[in-house]
Parts: sequence; C-alpha cells; structure tokens
Amino acid sequence: MSSSDSPRFDMKAFANTLVEDIENNRIKLPTLPAISLEALLVVNDAGSSMADVARIVSKDTSMAARLVRYANSPLYRGVNTVSSVKAAITRIGFDAVKNAILSLAMRDVFTTAFKPIQARMEALWKHSVDVAAKATVLASHFPHLNKDEAMLAGLIHDVGAIPVLIKAAEYPVLLEKEENLDKVIDKLHMPIGKFLLSRWNFDPGLVDVAANHDKLDRVPKGNMVDYVDIIQVANILSHKGNESRWTEVDINDNLACIRVGLDLISHLENRTEEDDSESELSSMLN
Repeated sequence: MSSSDSPRFDMKAFANTLVEDIENNRIKLPTLPAISLEALLVVNDAGSSMADVARIVSKDTSMAARLVRYANSPLYRGVNTVSSVKAAITRIGFDAVKNAILSLAMRDVFTTAFKPIQARMEALWKHSVDVAAKATVLASHFPHLNKDEAMLAGLIHDVGAIPVLIKAAEYPVLLEKEENLDKVIDKLHMPIGKFLLSRWNFDPGLVDVAANHDKLDRVPKGNMVDYVDIIQVANILSHKGNESRWTEVDINDNLACIRVGLDLISHLENRTEEDDSESELSSMLN
C-alpha cells in the first residue's frame, strides 16, 4: 500500500471516542489514592477539625510522611522541624491542606502499567514537577496568589495528556512515531484536561489552567496576574534549552511574561539563591 493509500488518522474522531470513553468509564484512568479521597472528604466537611484530618492521613504511613515533609519544605519551613502529622497540618493550615493533599497524591495519577507509554508518562510527571516548582517560586512574588495552589496548578496543567496517552495505546499509528503522538497531545490535552478536572470537581481556577496554559496568544481577564499567567511563564522557563516550540517564545512579546514581569523572569533565569528552594520542592514532590 502506498503512503497515499494509508488510512488517515482522524483526530476529531479520536477526541470524540476518548471523551465518550471517559464519560462511560470505558477507559481505565489513574485515580487519586483512596486515603487521599477520604482525607479530602473530611477536609470539605465544615464540621471537621485538624484532628479529624490528621487521623485519616495517619492511617497511611506514606501519605503521612509526605505531608510532614511538605510542612518542612521551603513552602512552610519554620524555626523548628515538625515531626507529626498533626503538627504538619497545623503549620500548613486547615484551609491550605486540601491543596497539599492533592499535590502529594498527584504522583500516583501519572502512572501506567503499559510499557510503551511508561517513558512518556514519567517524562510528563518530571516536566509537571519542574513547572510546579517554578510556579511556586513565581507565585511567592505575588501576595494575592497562593503558593500551594500554584504548585498544584503546575502539577495538573498537563493532566489532559494522561487520557490521550492511555487511549493512544490502541492506535499503533500514534505509538510508531513520536511526532504523531506529540501532535495529538498538543491538540487535545487542554480540552481533555478541562473536561477531566471538571469531572473531578477541581476549583475553577485550576480548570482554567488546564484549559488555557498553552494559549500563548491568550488575552487575560483583569489586570492582576493569575495562575494561567504563572503556569505559562513556568512552562517557558521549564522548556528553556530543549527542542520545542516553547523555546521560540519571545518573552518580550508574550503577554503572560509581560504581566508577570520581565525583570522577575530574568532574575529567575539567572540562577539565584532561589534555585535551592526550587530544587527542594522538586525533590519533595518526586
């Protein structure tokens, strides 16, 4: 069969099938650990206390250790090191612990047992962690933004690529050539990410990040820097030096970069003392 006779990949049909599969639970997506879901239910209960959350988290030694490490990270580090779950939650604060639990549980979402896409999934997680660490440092310069939410935004910004990768396992034409898979992910990961996070009842600001972070021509609403701006800038910084369309972005013309501040971006690009914080945050998430 000549190349002209080869069946053409129908991206629209692929996208429609993927959405239908998600809606009807026909595609096995990674989920948050049960202990995380249980803890989130407690956090969302107006009648719950820090002690209630600590009791749930303490049932899982791995999650408990992660939360204590989170409380001792550059995000919340205090004079003394905390060593208990209750002390960790007290330091983080009840209002912020939801984002902390989601961030710490997100690693388990970026997993697959299917070897042909395992390397892609690992690379996706590594990139998400890097963006999350950079976004956290960026957000710390804006009092109206929350560092925990910026970190979570970085971890979930590309979450729409996960269902695409899983579904791609059924299409040899996507697995045989990296560029084919790249094109499909680039085209679909934002609308799929928006759809997925909406189904998971994530906050609207985080859904907006998944839906718009790659729109380099985006015209933001309002005058204040938002999480989409932060993630877009973190993405640009994360891709610096590799071969992608992001390396061609002129920060002097990008609206998100201008809003965040060219001096701040230059400051972060030039390897400052904040690199230690960024490295620690990446290590904690990994």
